[in-house]
Amino acid sequence: MLSCILFDLDGTLIDSAPDLCASANFMRERAGLLPLPYEAMREDAGKGARGMLWASLRLPKTADNFEELKSIFLAHYEAHISEHSTLFDGVAQMIADIEAAGLKWGIVTNKAEHLARKLCAAKGISPNTDCIVSGSDLGAMKPRPDPVLEGMRRAMSRPEETIYVGDDARDAASAKAAGVRFIAASWGYVNGGIDIRRWGADILAKHPTDVIGAARSLCR
Repeated sequence: MLSCILFDLDGTLIDSAPDLCASANFMRERAGLLPLPYEAMREDAGKGARGMLWASLRLPKTADNFEELKSIFLAHYEAHISEHSTLFDGVAQMIADIEAAGLKWGIVTNKAEHLARKLCAAKGISPNTDCIVSGSDLGAMKPRPDPVLEGMRRAMSRPEETIYVGDDARDAASAKAAGVRFIAASWGYVNGGIDIRRWGADILAKHPTDVIGAARSLCR
């Protein structure tokens, strides 16, 4: 029986791309480059600072100045973290329905926990289990299973009664490795033409309000 639904954050619950892309263009401006169109970087928003630095500057993680520029990017992003980010349509209703049904829910993200908590607070969402797990802070990021396993530990739920919802192939891989059923959020940053069914999702959800029904069908 369904007990807990765990969610990815960026691209699943919150459309954080506008502020992430603005910080990416800040980095381009700082480098004396013209801004890139929002559409050119949006689908990299779920890949964090590494993805945004690649999308904006083609800066690889192996670059000598990567950590320096990452720190500058993150400082700018934190200062503007919720200016243009919004909950995806239907997320507030989905959360209300989850809580009304007496289900537990939590967030499992690769975003640093202090940034995730700041963004969630600004947008008025907070898991009823106080479960916001950061793979970055654990030192074991998705697609490893550790963040999902930690989410279950904090929510006190078992794999057979837990569902993970996300918009990236790494989310699917993390869920599978943790022994948890996975729902693909097709409204997120799903990389355009890539067939997300190839991720091995148990169900594809087209809208947040589809999630509870889909989750229950997987945990009968």
